[in-house]
Amino acid sequence: MRNSYNALTNEPKWTADLIAECEKAGTFRRGVKIDKKHRGAAINVDLYGYDEPQGLIVVQVREAQFRPGRYTRVRKDYYLLGHTESGATFAHPVESPARSAKALESPESTVAYVLAKIWNCRAEDLSDIERQGDVAFVPVRSIPKSATPLVNGEAVILRNTHRLTGDVWRDTDGTLYTRRGARLVHTKGQHAPIKAKGGVYRVQPGIRASTWGFTAPHGD
Repeated sequence: MRNSYNALTNEPKWTADLIAECEKAGTFRRGVKIDKKHRGAAINVDLYGYDEPQGLIVVQVREAQFRPGRYTRVRKDYYLLGHTESGATFAHPVESPARSAKALESPESTVAYVLAKIWNCRAEDLSDIERQGDVAFVPVRSIPKSATPLVNGEAVILRNTHRLTGDVWRDTDGTLYTRRGARLVHTKGQHAPIKAKGGVYRVQPGIRASTWGFTAPHGD
């Protein structure tokens, strides 16, 4: 069940635990702060989706700033929360799923919706993605004709920590493509290496939504 703001009214314990872990990690700080002149802010977190087998949840972090004589100012950030392979939490900022009827069909469809936005693909293609942290190989039918091969043989570094080797093409908009045999290695060793299994792929850094500044992404 969802309330009038489309937040879930039932919060399984594991989702509450994950929210508390991310709060401890510094992504947000729930509660109310108010000064002697009755000016202040309140931060609340609401659950919008979850996928228990994947250990992922989608939350809205809402900040309400108030002061006497003025309308309350409300700002909202949305996050995908989960754990990395090492067990540490991550908080990845995402676009709001709250206005999509398809995203709100079930707790799991909300997670699928934001994952598809992160990887710039269809929800039905998510199971075919090879992911390493916030970089992934996304299967595509073909490499665009406008893409040109990188011929220097050097590795490509993405997000400062993901080292891509293999056959790589770069399109005119900067998008990278690769094919079977390409490898991604995380230079900090926080994620296991992955290998493109077959066909051709778009190399997709996870798309991050902008935030208002009262929250802090971490971990991916």
